[in-house]
Amino acid sequence: YQRRVRGIMVSRSWQRLYNINVMGIGFMLVFSAFITASFIESIVFKDMQGKNGITKKTAFYSLAIIYGFLGVANWFSPAIVKKLGSKWALVLSSLPYVGFIFAMYEPYISSVFVLSALLGCGGGVMWTANGEIIARNSPGETKAKHTGIFWSWFNTSMLLGNVFLFFYLGDSEAITSKERHVIYMVLGTLCTLGMLAFLFLRPPPPGGEEEALEEASGSIQRAPQVEVDEGVLQPIKDAISFCGTWQMGLLYMPFIFTGVSLNFWSSVFVTIVGEVFAKRSYIALAGIATGIGEISAGFIWGRLTTKIGRHGVVMCSTVINCILYYLAFISFPFDAATTTTSRATDTPIIESNIYLTLVMGVLLGLGDGGFNVSIYANLSTVFEHKPAPAFAVFKFVQSLMGAGAFLYCGSLLLPFQLAILAVTCLIACFSFTFLERFPQHVLIVLPSTEE
Repeated sequence: YQRRVRGIMVSRSWQRLYNINVMGIGFMLVFSAFITASFIESIVFKDMQGKNGITKKTAFYSLAIIYGFLGVANWFSPAIVKKLGSKWALVLSSLPYVGFIFAMYEPYISSVFVLSALLGCGGGVMWTANGEIIARNSPGETKAKHTGIFWSWFNTSMLLGNVFLFFYLGDSEAITSKERHVIYMVLGTLCTLGMLAFLFLRPPPPGGEEEALEEASGSIQRAPQVEVDEGVLQPIKDAISFCGTWQMGLLYMPFIFTGVSLNFWSSVFVTIVGEVFAKRSYIALAGIATGIGEISAGFIWGRLTTKIGRHGVVMCSTVINCILYYLAFISFPFDAATTTTSRATDTPIIESNIYLTLVMGVLLGLGDGGFNVSIYANLSTVFEHKPAPAFAVFKFVQSLMGAGAFLYCGSLLLPFQLAILAVTCLIACFSFTFLERFPQHVLIVLPSTEE
């Protein structure tokens, strides 16, 4: 009998792990396409030399639109996920990613901006469904482990697309129309495969040892559960109510920092590499280095969480980030992200070096990944009963900050951008640590039964 109970528990554990891995593979394929496309978007548009009205700043405006709409869509995404279910929400929300990437085959300002808005709306639904699936398939102490597994799959996307770019671009110093067509056809195909992968997701198994005991004995008749329909607007109401809790208040600064950091690693860093070094393949190398850091973050921080806690992971990530910002300050020209000429003209404090740049890429991935893994694990714990609205608030704040950063990153000199990153990182570390160390940090979202 006990052996049967253990067998049922192990089977359910494998079913949950299956869902986490299938979702991770789907995200890896979709974002192999999207992250690579956004990495090179500013350089691709710059190399088009004004064709179809496209310029370098068009890329930054496109990304600002994506993350702006993504932020707004997060208010409605819990209701959509509730109505469609997590599986079909993922499938349908990945369609705009496919359309956006294939449209880059021959971009026009109108198509770029319209599809950017649609992609942002789809992204809001996709990330809310992602948080829901992680929470529903991660009972008890498995939250940090499953978050780390997903994050490692997800950040493998930074390797897959960039490895292709590195070998395809070779010694090219400009991305030609022919090269652009091949690149976006390959990336569009990867994105389509990722969308299809979500079709293989399964419903999460029931959790708890009590259910396993009942199933093993076969003698306990369980009353059928009646699902109360709270209405599709209830998740939006929950998200709004969560905004006023002190737990969420302490998480706002970590959310804000991840938005600013998202802007830096997904666009500014690789744009700087493209402006400082002649070979376009070095952009892919920088993306690969950042991906290695993000993948390592999933494994390293996921395991260290049980030893040093989530606040310890965030503190280590803060130190790594500050080292990275200092290295970027001394080794990159101050106008590297804002120049409109063929190359940056300012002289850095020390000579720019591709090897040091790759080290910075790894540090960037480790620092950003540490914050994200800890935030995901925290939300899955503190808002365990209703995770989708909590993740919607997270992505709303993160996306709006990312959109704002994309608006200024093409005009603000590098030292000022690094200062914004450093200040928000330090405040975020303090705020998150206070939340984690506070003794009564678990939010009760169910109605109280006390008289």
